[in-house]
Amino acid sequence: MASPPGRFAATDPAATERGFDPLPENPEVRLLEAQIAEAEANIQAAASVPPGAALLRWALVVPFLLWLVIVAGALTGRPPTAPIELESLAAAWHMWQDSSLVPQRGHDAMGSLPPLHLWAIMAGWKLFGLGELWPRLLSVLASVGTLLLVGRTALQLWPHRRLTELYVRILLIGTIGFALVTTMVQPEPLALLFAALGFHGLAHLWQGPPPGPGRRLRYVGWWGAFAFGLLATFFTQGSTALLLLPLTALLPPYHADGIGPQLTAGPFKGPVRGGSLRFGLRFVPHWHVALFLATLPTLAAWFLWAQYMQAQGAQASLLAFGNGFLDPATEASRREWWSLLLVPLLLYPWICWKTLWRALGRQMRQPVGRGFRLCLALLMASVIAGLLSGWQMQGQICVVLPLALLGARLLATQEIRARDFHAVVPALWALLLGLCFFLMNIIPTAHLDVLWRALFDVSLPIWLGGMGMTSGLVLLVAGYGIAQLSPMQLLSRTIQVAILPVLVLTSINLEFPNNLRQFFDLKPVAERLRELQDAGQPIAVYGRYRGEFDFYGRLGDAPTSLPDEAAALAWARAHPAGIIVSYFDGSPLRLPALPYYRGVARDRWVAVWPASAVLATEGGALGQHF
Repeated sequence: MASPPGRFAATDPAATERGFDPLPENPEVRLLEAQIAEAEANIQAAASVPPGAALLRWALVVPFLLWLVIVAGALTGRPPTAPIELESLAAAWHMWQDSSLVPQRGHDAMGSLPPLHLWAIMAGWKLFGLGELWPRLLSVLASVGTLLLVGRTALQLWPHRRLTELYVRILLIGTIGFALVTTMVQPEPLALLFAALGFHGLAHLWQGPPPGPGRRLRYVGWWGAFAFGLLATFFTQGSTALLLLPLTALLPPYHADGIGPQLTAGPFKGPVRGGSLRFGLRFVPHWHVALFLATLPTLAAWFLWAQYMQAQGAQASLLAFGNGFLDPATEASRREWWSLLLVPLLLYPWICWKTLWRALGRQMRQPVGRGFRLCLALLMASVIAGLLSGWQMQGQICVVLPLALLGARLLATQEIRARDFHAVVPALWALLLGLCFFLMNIIPTAHLDVLWRALFDVSLPIWLGGMGMTSGLVLLVAGYGIAQLSPMQLLSRTIQVAILPVLVLTSINLEFPNNLRQFFDLKPVAERLRELQDAGQPIAVYGRYRGEFDFYGRLGDAPTSLPDEAAALAWARAHPAGIIVSYFDGSPLRLPALPYYRGVARDRWVAVWPASAVLATEGGALGQHF
């Protein structure tokens, strides 16, 4: 029995013995196979060629171009609207109003709020005037500083692999978690910069000071950089900074010279050669005494700050300093444990890029150097500090630093595969998001809201009904184009994937000027509250309130927070001329009374009620759904 001629129709002696007739060779098939083999060899050879000078120059500029696109889109389109942004602006506003250095919520001193980010906002207002632009530029400048610093850190960790400087910056700006906080008014961008500075000093200490004059002075100087980074991170992020950098530095390197620690006893006696590193919990005097001395300025500064806070009548606790467990946030991403399941979203698109996972699998079969282990130590410390911070998903932002460094090291030695459509999976998620945005213009939002409430007992955000066609079309077209590309060089492929989160954020920013701003801009509500406050009417907010309207409305007195209906009715009786602000879902046409003002605030409706309407409806006006 003869098989049909084809690519595999070669003579097989074993097949002949089993009773199969050998097939004659097909010259055309042989020629085609030779051409395919030659093409594959050419592709593989081109892929193995080091990047050219033009590509290297382009890769050096790309991270900052992507950063510029993110910044331009956010500053021109999106207003500060996230709860953490409004809380920071409100705290800085009341501190500015009272000319106080003590963090405040309302006009109450808050010893649990780290002050450095708020001080930086006030310093900018002193120089450039009061407004929302400087607080946003502060995060922008901190993020570009982190990009510059992390590249230098990669070179210090792996001086023989200079491509890591390019890879780490591309990976960092191409991580959607880092790109998202780049323009947000919150402490994390500043904390990332200071943490990167402290880790940069630690990287120099682990590698050992280079030979030459002033060697010991440089050794002390890098301990000083570590100490300053720890101090600044502590007063920006909170007490968990004592876990982030010191916990990373707790495991010492072992140098063979007289500067820095070395093992002099035990089974690991003698120098460690070959660039390797041994972890150990043994006390090494040269290292741990220096680490303790570098931590002392932070502890001393905290003691002085606690004394000052107590003198101002505020409670100061080291455990509560910047801790979300003892000062819960209003939004779920900083309060609910289930939000930790969304942490992989912060690492998009690299979390689903198979090239990076392939490089990790290859690295696990090889020895691990000291730089890689130092980054692993920082990763473990970042996860622990984030879990103990109490800010759930938002507390895990710091993991982007060690993961970017580890990813850069992996990619610097990775060999790519020919004809590998590597960006399909990351681009698929962008395509799905674009499809969702597109469908929002086709499927009635009211029907989706009914189905969503039946499943989860909560309403969909009302801004979903305001989505336009632009973002969906941009994501669908551009995402499909990116998925089809397959450059030869791995550096080009990394840039290709890094464009995806920038594309997602830019598409969303395009929706704000014409569609989403009416939902997320709180200025109309805040200005109406300012008018009522100027008229002498006291203001209260039904539910938890963290200062959402204070800065936009330039409110002289923060509204009173009313936790429940009984407190609201009691307040309304005590302030018959007052007003109460409440949020609700459903239809604004079914309200039980006529409010002073009705509008939108992000994902819910908002109503400004006179106290008389609240009393007349016996609290019914404060319902959560109509």
